[in-house]
Amino acid sequence: MSIDAKNYIHDDDLAALEALKAIPGFSQLMKAFLKEFSERQGHLRNMSSFIRIDKDQLPKYAEMLPPICEKLGIEVPELYLMMDVRPNAFTSGETKPYIVLTSGLLDTLPDELIPTILAHECGHIACHHVLYRTMGGILLGGTAGTMSRLPLGSLFTLPLQVAFFYWMRCSEYSADRAAVLCDGGADKMAEVCMRLAGFSNNINAELNREAFMNQAKEYRNLIKDSKWDKTMEFYMLANASHPFMSVRALECTEWAASEQYRQVLDGTWVVPERKKPEEKPLFDFEEFYKKIVPETPKKTAKAPAGETICPHCGTANRSGAVYCKNCGKPLEAPEILCPECGEKLDGTETFCPHCGHKMK
Repeated sequence: MSIDAKNYIHDDDLAALEALKAIPGFSQLMKAFLKEFSERQGHLRNMSSFIRIDKDQLPKYAEMLPPICEKLGIEVPELYLMMDVRPNAFTSGETKPYIVLTSGLLDTLPDELIPTILAHECGHIACHHVLYRTMGGILLGGTAGTMSRLPLGSLFTLPLQVAFFYWMRCSEYSADRAAVLCDGGADKMAEVCMRLAGFSNNINAELNREAFMNQAKEYRNLIKDSKWDKTMEFYMLANASHPFMSVRALECTEWAASEQYRQVLDGTWVVPERKKPEEKPLFDFEEFYKKIVPETPKKTAKAPAGETICPHCGTANRSGAVYCKNCGKPLEAPEILCPECGEKLDGTETFCPHCGHKMK
């Protein structure tokens, strides 16, 4: 029996995606991306430039996929191999996802760990990450063509970029859990993280997984005990699409020891009703925006020809833009009226200058 993704998807994954979708301009960005994105073009690139892995080509890797897909309840995706010395794997597409492995990955990992990689990528498919991750990979990676055609100056704001990177990192935890479920434990996923962190096949020594876990716990304590270290971590991850390897290894190891993992495996897990946390989230996007995009007095200078001045931060935007490219807020400020006398205000008053009604 297959395992439904809702049973193991990470809470941070769900919360980060909700936060991303709630940012002004996301829906417009999504529409613009879908208008330009071509899944067919990706298929043509794969068939023309990569090696398709199937029963006739590298069959031992192709045979690894069906049991994984059956367990996660998804169709078997196409699998490709591309020439790249960097060890990596990724899933892309929209209606027909596909997985790509790099030659560097096969050089770095032993064959017994490749099913773990495939299960992780299939986890992205099962959790419905693929379209958003494809979009994020193209936009944040700066792929030529799509980037040049989309009106990113007004749509792909800094808040959207930060939130996209953050969600992509959180989505990795859900995919790691899928691999842990397929493997029946976290040892292989932890070893994958350890090898991608530097322990390649060429090192003639035995891996010490326990030492790597202790290293991860020590790092977590450093971040927990120091606000400065937490700030430094944020800046190190600002443009990262994946969490740190030791953190991922510890996260999936601890989850594999949890009651949730045991109940998901035996089919008794009941998905709890999600509630908004009473405490502040681990990363408060709203507070961050206030720091990087501070409120400034409304500029009164006349906008240059063909441009619109943002009423919130004063940045010049191209004519016709809906949201500010700097702060992400609507360029047309909402009309503010005094509830007592109905006179128009500029929003900065404590008391209405017309009737004296207290505004704040």
